[in-house]
Amino acid sequence: MGAVVKRIAAAVNWPGLGVIVALVVIWQLMVTAHVISYSSLPGPAGIWRGFRYLTGPAGGLPSALYHTVCVVLLAWVIGASAGGIAGLLLALNATVASWTIATVDLLRSLPIVALIPIAILIWGTGSETEVILGAYAALWPMLVNTAAGIRGVTPRLRDVALTFRLTRRATLTKIVLPATSGAMLVGARLALAGTLVICVVSEMLGLQSGVGNQLVLEQSAMEPARMWVYVLLIGTLGVIVNAGLVRVFRILLPGVAEISDRSTR
Repeated sequence: MGAVVKRIAAAVNWPGLGVIVALVVIWQLMVTAHVISYSSLPGPAGIWRGFRYLTGPAGGLPSALYHTVCVVLLAWVIGASAGGIAGLLLALNATVASWTIATVDLLRSLPIVALIPIAILIWGTGSETEVILGAYAALWPMLVNTAAGIRGVTPRLRDVALTFRLTRRATLTKIVLPATSGAMLVGARLALAGTLVICVVSEMLGLQSGVGNQLVLEQSAMEPARMWVYVLLIGTLGVIVNAGLVRVFRILLPGVAEISDRSTR
């Protein structure tokens, strides 16, 4: 038990945590001293009271959070899987690349936020629209990183495949994919972050469920403390989801995960 505690303590960024605590204390002191007197900017104590209300029987935070997390994970799995497969095809098949690269460049350049009203008109305000938009957001980072990783495989590794007379499939599974894993993991992390952002924004712009929708409802009800609860919750959710993904990578692919961490810094 002691070893586990020491390992957790060593993994915590204590200086960074101390800065956050200091900022929270300063924030509360400035609100208490009326240095900050905006009605829409309560102190941490007021936000905590709003959090306690929202997690109670009359709140709606647990169900909204559950909805957003489920939709984000589902959309990310769909979009990242499709992006990985498409990236493989683009990088390995010159014919596919020549016919589709212009379309890919055009579609990934479109601002996804601008497509949200169109998606709502087509598919309505249910979870299906949110999943489609989130998957679309996850598609492009995964596709681009996968294709770039495959194209970046060094010629020496390909020479190894020729030396051992590996088949095309064996070269892909034993040489190309392991060498590309770092880039693919970077793409997966960027895809997850983009999916979370788009899903929350789509909830704010018209969908009927999730933390983004609840944030807008609290704003309309003139409840700034509860609104700030959702704002901080969204930021915390992004940190937790990313940290969880990194943890899974480190367990399953420890060496590749270290490459991914260095590439995203």
